[in-house]
Amino acid sequence: MFQMPVFKPGVKVIAGSRQETVSHVVLRRREMMVYLVGKEDPVKPERLSLVPTWFTTTRRPEALNWYL
Repeated sequence: MFQMPVFKPGVKVIAGSRQETVSHVVLRRREMMVYLVGKEDPVKPERLSLVPTWFTTTRRPEALNWYL
C-alpha cells in the first residue's frame, strides 16, 4: 500500500492559509495544474496541502450493489 494526494473536483485543499475547493485538473506539457473554484489562474499542486489517500496495487473485487 502507498499514499498520494488525489486532486479531483470537489476536494477541499489548503492554499496558503485558506481552504479552497478544486474545480478541475489539467495535464499540460507533462505538468499538472489545479484550478480552484472561483479562481481564473491555475495553481501548481506543490503549493496546495491535501491529506494523502491510501492506495494498493492489488485488485480487490467490488461488492455487487445491485441485482438483476
